[in-house]
Amino acid sequence: MFKFGPHTITKNEIFYASKLSFGLVNLKPIVPGHVLCITRRVVSRFTELTPEEVSDLFRTAQIIAQVVEKQYNGTSLNIAIQDGEAAGQSVPHCHVHILPRRSHDYKNTDDVYKDLETAEGELGGDLQDKDNNVRRPGRGLHVAPDDQRFPRTPEDMAKEASVLRKLLNQPDDIWS
Repeated sequence: MFKFGPHTITKNEIFYASKLSFGLVNLKPIVPGHVLCITRRVVSRFTELTPEEVSDLFRTAQIIAQVVEKQYNGTSLNIAIQDGEAAGQSVPHCHVHILPRRSHDYKNTDDVYKDLETAEGELGGDLQDKDNNVRRPGRGLHVAPDDQRFPRTPEDMAKEASVLRKLLNQPDDIWS
């Protein structure tokens, strides 16, 4: 088992591993292919990372971004870090969001940032629900009604991770 802040991540959610970072699928993606890169070491803020961790995290994000953009027929990418609570970070673990984008996937392109804030704000509650079977509402803006954005099943997340693992030439047992 692995940690994403205080939350447990299963090996079936991880699709990429480097020396210091992981790529994992997202519980509530904003767009198809929205994934996360996290550091192996749990630190809250980007500035707490060592230079080696920064380099590894961004190299990992670059490798994953190339595959995710192609796999999900993107023409562009959003790559974002919400560093600190005032920036919208709700999980106290430095992480990078990678979102494959297409022309006209949003009426106003910048609306993705509102959804990213929403997803980040809701994520802590959804992970709490997943880990402890307790529902806690999120803190972000509510862009989409609950009946339109459900947390994905562990099976769906494992399936996506398996596909991405193969595309990234990662062994099935990357977490050992």
